[in-house]
Amino acid sequence: MARSPYAWGIDIGKCGLKALRCRLSPTDPTKLIAEAFDYVEYPMILSQPEANPVELVQAALQEFLGRNTVEGDRVALAVPGQMGLAKFIKLPPLESKRIPDIVKYEARQQIPFPMEQVVWDWQRLAGGFEEGGFVMDAEVALFAMKREQVYKALAPLQERGVEVELLQLAPISLANMIMFDQLPPASTLDPDNPPASTVIVSIGVDSTDLVVTNGLRLWQRSMPIGGNSFTKALVSEMKLTFAKAEHLKRNAVRAEDPKAVFRAMRPVFNDFASDLQRSLNYFSSSDRTATIGKVYLLGNAAKLRGLGDFIAKQLQLDVHRLEKFDALEGPGVVGAPAFRENRLAFGVSYGLALQAVGGSALRTNLVPREIIQDRMINAKKPWAVAAMAGLLSAALVYFVGFFFAWQTYGDSGFPAAFQRADAVQSKSRAATMAVDEAKTKRDAAVAKQEYLVRLQDRRVQSLEMMRAVRTLLPHDDPA
Repeated sequence: MARSPYAWGIDIGKCGLKALRCRLSPTDPTKLIAEAFDYVEYPMILSQPEANPVELVQAALQEFLGRNTVEGDRVALAVPGQMGLAKFIKLPPLESKRIPDIVKYEARQQIPFPMEQVVWDWQRLAGGFEEGGFVMDAEVALFAMKREQVYKALAPLQERGVEVELLQLAPISLANMIMFDQLPPASTLDPDNPPASTVIVSIGVDSTDLVVTNGLRLWQRSMPIGGNSFTKALVSEMKLTFAKAEHLKRNAVRAEDPKAVFRAMRPVFNDFASDLQRSLNYFSSSDRTATIGKVYLLGNAAKLRGLGDFIAKQLQLDVHRLEKFDALEGPGVVGAPAFRENRLAFGVSYGLALQAVGGSALRTNLVPREIIQDRMINAKKPWAVAAMAGLLSAALVYFVGFFFAWQTYGDSGFPAAFQRADAVQSKSRAATMAVDEAKTKRDAAVAKQEYLVRLQDRRVQSLEMMRAVRTLLPHDDPA
């Protein structure tokens, strides 16, 4: 059966489950067609003290699988950036064939755990050039995650019989999304004169993923400030329950005293902008030639009124929400009210589905090799069993046909034929014996005749012998 061209990108976050079903456009590989989506919000945030994360995630998955069919499609899953390790390593000039060995050495140096306890993957980035078999200015991206965390992330879907083919860090999925949706193809960029870097600020519940890329290079980190930080500030300053504070945060402009709400959240605004500024300063210090261009805010927490303007003022940068996915098509999805309302939360799902259908720039995968090998073997087993069954069936048909042919002709035709053949054989043997006897008699008669002929030839020999003997005997001379 032909493989489905669609893939599901599933992002199981702390606030809800986001899923997007997409395929590459058959006529334009720079476009992604969305066929379906789903957004399942949990009754409470997973990080709340009274929440049971396992039960909430299982309930959300049950609801998602009850409304959607994933069988036959590729399934890609994201994990939070803070659960993994991302390293970007600048390589010295070296032969291209030595890159894998150098990466393995760097992995042992950079990953702070025994290698058998982690799942890791790497990829060479688009920058750099090759001359005379040597690679110059090459950079590789190295990603790793503890093996136990990998299996823990896969467990909710595996328990429901869903095979995850792709496991990716959420920041890398965001990088794939932004490079495909907002940046020109890497093949069209000049490494000696790269464009300004685009910054993605994806605000989650408890943390924020920061991704910086110009299409050639990539840098990311996680900041320990998220949407919950604003909610907790309201709980502390305004003495509210968590649920009331969350509702007030989402509807701050409609509150009785909006100024009091924003005043309570002002320290978090300052901390967020300061942490973001420090991160970007660190990036700039690590790449002196890089410049910062646009800053995109993602995540439902980015809807917080005034956050984008505040960050833009503090950082003196062009900051705004990513209001539209330029390369995502499919009016049934992008035009749906529920998708438009939560579009800022679908960046990770977009990047996951994009990679699963083969349209992404970054292609690393943290699904363990042993799982992939087991699935390949299991996928081939039905074909092997079918082939064996076919051979056995063919042998059985041949045997049954031969058996029935024997049964049909063996009891009636063959015995009579064998008897007639035996009678003919007996007559043949008797005739052969008679011929042999006649030949023997003939040979005896011929031999006797030849003997008599030889005697006839010697009949004068006795007379000649007597004449010779007589000449030797004395006799009287008549004279």
